[in-house]
Amino acid sequence: MNSYRENVQSAAGNTLAGLYAQQQQLQSQNCSAQYSLYYAQGAQLNAYEGLTEVKQQLLASRLISEQGVACDNLATNLDASAKLVQQATATTVTNSASTAAGIQAAAKAISTLAAELGSALNIAAAACYGTDIYRKTLEANSFIRTTANHAEYITRLAMDAAAASSEVIATDLVNQSALARAALKTVQGAANAQFSALSQQVVAGQTTLASASNAEKLAEGVLEDTGREMRAINSAVEDCNRALNFNLIASVTGTFDGIAVSLDPYQQPFTTWPEGAGIHLASDITIPAANPEHYVFIAKAENAGSVKLEQIEALFNTEQTKYFHAVTADDGWQVVLPVSASGSAVADIDGDLLAAGVSYVAGVYVVLSLPYQKYINSFNNILSCVSLPVTLQAPLGQAKGIAFSPDKKSVLFTLPPLSEDITQQEFRVMLLHSGQPLTGGFMTSEDTDAQSGDAAIGFYFNKAIAEQVPGANYRVAHCSSTQLVAGGLERSMKAVIPDDMTDNFGALLAPGIEYLPVVLAVPSAININANAWSSTLAFGAKAETLIPLAGSREDAPVVAKAAAAAPSASGDNNEHPTES
Repeated sequence: MNSYRENVQSAAGNTLAGLYAQQQQLQSQNCSAQYSLYYAQGAQLNAYEGLTEVKQQLLASRLISEQGVACDNLATNLDASAKLVQQATATTVTNSASTAAGIQAAAKAISTLAAELGSALNIAAAACYGTDIYRKTLEANSFIRTTANHAEYITRLAMDAAAASSEVIATDLVNQSALARAALKTVQGAANAQFSALSQQVVAGQTTLASASNAEKLAEGVLEDTGREMRAINSAVEDCNRALNFNLIASVTGTFDGIAVSLDPYQQPFTTWPEGAGIHLASDITIPAANPEHYVFIAKAENAGSVKLEQIEALFNTEQTKYFHAVTADDGWQVVLPVSASGSAVADIDGDLLAAGVSYVAGVYVVLSLPYQKYINSFNNILSCVSLPVTLQAPLGQAKGIAFSPDKKSVLFTLPPLSEDITQQEFRVMLLHSGQPLTGGFMTSEDTDAQSGDAAIGFYFNKAIAEQVPGANYRVAHCSSTQLVAGGLERSMKAVIPDDMTDNFGALLAPGIEYLPVVLAVPSAININANAWSSTLAFGAKAETLIPLAGSREDAPVVAKAAAAAPSASGDNNEHPTES
């Protein structure tokens, strides 16, 4: 028959195991809810930006259609005017030709009369020189000569007018006007068709945005629910661990060089009685002191299910000093077990030295005094349930001073002296959509908001999500220069922003939108001990607009941009690949 202690230990183990399993399940659900919310917010942002772009196109199309109507009215008036010009030109050509012919006939008659008067003047000069007849003839000849000159000039003007009238290309004007009006009708029809299509796209975009907004709110609700469940299960695990498992907690040290284990000591039962309980022991009854001795051991998390009391007792009796570490009140009921790299030989119960990148659990073995065991008629010591798993991981180098270059064509940052070879790390530069363009109601991560500071991100984002961003949506930074500083080598890093750069959601960079640069440090593909390192996420201090809106002050002419981008003849490019 099992003893009371064995029953209690079995109940505690089953309870904690059930809570641990439920906790892991809820953690998985919470991670899934975070990813769902992230992608739902991305879909809503993309839908909003797409709708905004279509609305801008619709506005431009409407303006083009309105201008087309005005141009069509002008073309109609031009066509009517051209036809009137054609009719007037035909009449003018006919009249000017008739007028020119009449003037020419009159001019000929005047010329004939002038010739006859010239002959009469000759006769008068010969026969009647100095008489009144001669003077009158001379005066008439002067008048007719003037009239003949005027007639010649008028004839020339009439001929020029007739020629100029015939040169007016009224028919071509009518034809060109008709062609222009037909072409304008074609353009106007295309503009109207585009306006109708864009109107339908706006309606579809509004529907898509509404659906995306509903999906985002549902995802927020799911994450809030899983968050509450996570807080509840974490509280239950803490309470159960405190009440049934010596409040056993294993964690990584602040310097990431070992495992810190803390616990609450074993409390001997029935040492005191509640006041008024009515329990009075006989004077000759004495309960021996348990004098518990607490020993901490470490096991691999993958072998946690095989940790049994019989195994631990056998190891304790044979290899106490190798696998077990005493914990006393003098130590504050905690002990630090360093990894093998620190020089201390601390091993798990399998005989392997503690190493970074391996997941471990801690356990407590409590040895009771023999008199106490005899008194309670149970000669088994106490074995706790194992703690939650903990993995020894050191953080990778964190980027500092993240900012855009002056020309906004690259992201620059520095790396302090690293404890790990830089070739074992990869620095991913991402551009995050900054601000909330809708209503400002997106749920965000409190941890990320605290890290990003004033340049808050308008959507849910954290390190776990950053690690899942596809490779097409980030750029890998390389070392551009180095500088020797106190403590080691400081590196200046650079990531070029190409023209087809996308944000973290995979959308092309949009004009007028501010983007915040972030840098995620992860173990590189050639890192043979990637599990020993944890990734780090660093945020830039300021979000900036990379593509200005058309017509803004920042939208410089193409020639000016080309001149500003042209390198000087003496400029040197010191960028080089990541050094070994």
